[in-house]
Amino acid sequence: MATMLTDRMSSELHLHYAKRHVRLSKQTKGAEELARAMLSPIEALTGTQGMSTNSKEARASAYDNVVLQDGSLDDVVRNISDSAKQYDRSNPGRAIYTLLFPDGKTTSITGASILKEPDIAEQLLQRLKNLGEEHSLYVHVEPLTAAITTSRSAIAVYREAITNEKMVIAEEELAQAALRKQYEFNFLDAVKLFGKNYANRLFPKLGNNKKKVQDEEAPTE
Repeated sequence: MATMLTDRMSSELHLHYAKRHVRLSKQTKGAEELARAMLSPIEALTGTQGMSTNSKEARASAYDNVVLQDGSLDDVVRNISDSAKQYDRSNPGRAIYTLLFPDGKTTSITGASILKEPDIAEQLLQRLKNLGEEHSLYVHVEPLTAAITTSRSAIAVYREAITNEKMVIAEEELAQAALRKQYEFNFLDAVKLFGKNYANRLFPKLGNNKKKVQDEEAPTE
């Protein structure tokens, strides 16, 4: 008996068996309508599958950019740390480093969650601004502002990519369900047209068939 498609199967398998069914139906007299009935679901799933693939690539690309911009933000924070330490060595007793980094380390910023780091770095930016434009370390305000802005922008694109991917995957699952439904309808129609035994021939068995086409034997001398 023909095996129906299931929601656990990938889009590739849905399309693989549906297209095989179409080819078999086209070669069977009286089954042409079965083939035509599958064309629309196949086209719909093919389209959403392509969109799904693109959305996954877009999400991966957006994530890579988030990581890249996070690294750039880390570098800016470390530069500020180095400059603050140098300033303290040149100006004993001022303790600018502990003013900028109250916990005495940069890792509380650079080691933070990628998605949270811009907000934590914003606190460092405000402490820098509080030093005043006349302070020598104020030159770091602009690069830190730029790094925070770029990082936040990358995160926003990443979150949008995640949302879009979820929407597209949902559409793909609906297209899969529609194809499965038509596949089942086609089997019922095939049984009405040809009887169950012959109808089974129009629906390829899922998985490995016990009876396989063997390679032609090599000729003997």
